[in-house]
Amino acid sequence: MRAESVRVPTYDDDELDAHLAVPASGAGAGIVLLHEGLGLTDYTRAVAARITGLGYVAMAPELFWRSERNVDLPHDESGLTRALELILEYDAEKGVRDVASAMAYLAARREVDGPVGVMGFCFGGGVTYGAACELDPACAVAYYGVGVELLAERIDEVTCPALLHFGADDAFITPDAVAGLEHAARAKPNIEIAVYEGEGHAFDNPYSPTHAPAAAERAWDRTAVFLADHLVAGG
Repeated sequence: MRAESVRVPTYDDDELDAHLAVPASGAGAGIVLLHEGLGLTDYTRAVAARITGLGYVAMAPELFWRSERNVDLPHDESGLTRALELILEYDAEKGVRDVASAMAYLAARREVDGPVGVMGFCFGGGVTYGAACELDPACAVAYYGVGVELLAERIDEVTCPALLHFGADDAFITPDAVAGLEHAARAKPNIEIAVYEGEGHAFDNPYSPTHAPAAAERAWDRTAVFLADHLVAGG
């Protein structure tokens, strides 16, 4: 794997920073990786490395750059407090346009041979919902994305294949919200919803107290199959 920092031109003639990771093969389909509320952390870089292990080119843009650049918060109470402040400052409309800029940049990279999808976790999972509704990714994967109720209201706007992971005991996403989403998506064969019984929020993140290795492995295996079905190099 090769990793580097890149500057991505935005729709309003500025630049955002991003972490780019390329698989050992040197090429593959692309995935724009949308980070958690703590910013572009070691965890996000580790997920990018896992994505390259599946043969894809991963790029994680900094989502909070309009408020603060180089956000990399600690996995503790102070980090969570600052993350909430940044999330409250985040402009969702501008954010989706930033994701569109990141998708266009990644698609134009010489290393990208194939379509570009999006994947997000927690806060980034919610941003993934917006990308799936408003943009045209090849596919979308969201892990315990916030804003489930809004997604349920806009479900008909999601036309790409989408895989949505949730923990059944997520403190930030209620079972009723997930049930409502499942009901809204019942006539949408392009949307797959996976619920992991007994698991809480951030079950994929090894820095989280609710990390659940077995569930994380099952979810990643499901993600790998989903991506193989919808991100075909040269497609």
